[in-house]
Amino acid sequence: MQEDWVINIEHASKSRFKQIRKNHDREYVACFNNLNKIKGLLKQGSKLLELNYNPAFFRSEGKGLFRIGDTGMKAAKALRLYVYPETETKILYILGSGTKETQRDDIALMQKIS
Repeated sequence: MQEDWVINIEHASKSRFKQIRKNHDREYVACFNNLNKIKGLLKQGSKLLELNYNPAFFRSEGKGLFRIGDTGMKAAKALRLYVYPETETKILYILGSGTKETQRDDIALMQKIS
């Protein structure tokens, strides 16, 4: 087993991420900055359930799926980054991204993948 958490993007749609980044670049960057914060907290030994809503941008969506949001930027599109953390192997799988408007469909799809 590896010592540090690793990010895995093999399940993510690269074309979807390209589109999201093109349309919502600063929110996209904020989500990935928050992903790195979560990775750092996990590296320090924090447990996933302790992190639910703390920090506020990290939330469980059920069935092992978590959502990382952008941080409260003014006039921002509410963007979500969906991840599936596998605690035994210390792998954070990035499954996809979406907006508030696509949230319901995104969660259903991401739960099928995870």
